[in-house]
Amino acid sequence: MEFIALDNIQRALKFYDEVILRILEIPNFPYAYRKKDDDENLRELIYKGYTVPFEIDRENQKIIILGIFNQNLWN
Repeated sequence: MEFIALDNIQRALKFYDEVILRILEIPNFPYAYRKKDDDENLRELIYKGYTVPFEIDRENQKIIILGIFNQNLWN
């Protein structure tokens, strides 16, 4: 968000709101998102070129957001 805000604060705020809404939708259908590697519980939300990797913790009934990145290597 800070990077986008360097160019346009309003666009950064709009992007933030949109990505948060997408993240809040994950628990509804967590297995609908792209699988990461061979692990059924590691998934990725892709939104406007940004990737939000997350883990489905079935035992504790949680979605764990692991980060957010755009066009850089993240492990």
